[in-house]
Amino acid sequence: MSIVVNTKIKRSSPEIVKEFRSLLEEYHSIVPGVSDCMNRLNAMSADIQPLFPKIRLVGVALTVKTGTSDLAPVIRALQLIQPGDIIVVDTHNSNNTAFWGEIVAIEARRNGAVGIILDSAVRDVVELREMKFPVLSRGIAPNVASTIGFGYINVPVQCGGAAVNPGDIVIIDDNGVVVVPCDEAKDVLEKTKKFLANEGKVIERVNAGESLYNILGLDKLEAATIDHTKLYDK
Repeated sequence: MSIVVNTKIKRSSPEIVKEFRSLLEEYHSIVPGVSDCMNRLNAMSADIQPLFPKIRLVGVALTVKTGTSDLAPVIRALQLIQPGDIIVVDTHNSNNTAFWGEIVAIEARRNGAVGIILDSAVRDVVELREMKFPVLSRGIAPNVASTIGFGYINVPVQCGGAAVNPGDIVIIDDNGVVVVPCDEAKDVLEKTKKFLANEGKVIERVNAGESLYNILGLDKLEAATIDHTKLYDK
């Protein structure tokens, strides 16, 4: 058995995590704004779907990289959970194999995890929905992965097309998932606060009757555009 555990990771500041949580409580949606503030990057793909509606979370990534049919690293990771962690599992897109179910969710919750994101399938879906344990995955399948005993924990992974490092901040709302790199978290937080405040002002102006086309300055851009057809009228 060979599961490599990286014990030397940098975790995002609890204060910054708390501030992102406060934003999620204040606004209906923050995932699009956070992604916009990172040049529209670091959002997971649309095939990562919630198992039930209204999953809204902010947590710190505990990452797992498995083989395409090896559940053992996921089970090992349960022992490494810190309160507030969101487990992020890279199974190399094993969407026809379940890497999560009722029993692992019971232990994960007991140890302080607040959710899990997998690029695989899950099973025991009725039980998971009744538990209200937040799960986002690529689908549902009855057959579970084997327990061979190889993999990596707290290493860089890919999930839903996004790069995730252990200790990064993971944010989930009804729009999907976005990952904030640990080293950029403070800067992204401040940019997101400004973005959401400015967005609120734009909404007020549109509600007051202004045109979004004009608010964004597209009218001035149109006026400044050269009509190249006139170059040939001479």
